[in-house]
Amino acid sequence: MSIDFGEYTLWGPVMDTDELFESSGVYIVLDARDYHTVLDVGVSKTVKSRIENHNRRAQWYQHAIFLAYAVYWCSETEMENIETYLRRELVPLCGER
Repeated sequence: MSIDFGEYTLWGPVMDTDELFESSGVYIVLDARDYHTVLDVGVSKTVKSRIENHNRRAQWYQHAIFLAYAVYWCSETEMENIETYLRRELVPLCGER
């Protein structure tokens, strides 16, 4: 399964973090009832644990009852540029860079 955002095709979305991996990538947090509602965009070397322990997790739940996650798995060198692009294009409700 996959979802397109701008010029990138991301893996997911999934609602259960057990389906995520401890790999590097750019993640998008979505309202699971409406995948067009982008809550946050971030990067991590360990995506699964970053999402599970995120400092803005409570803020995400202020905007959505159910969360979903989509990930663009990539190397650490690619992450920052992709995150900047996706934040600019998607204008997430939470977080700032």
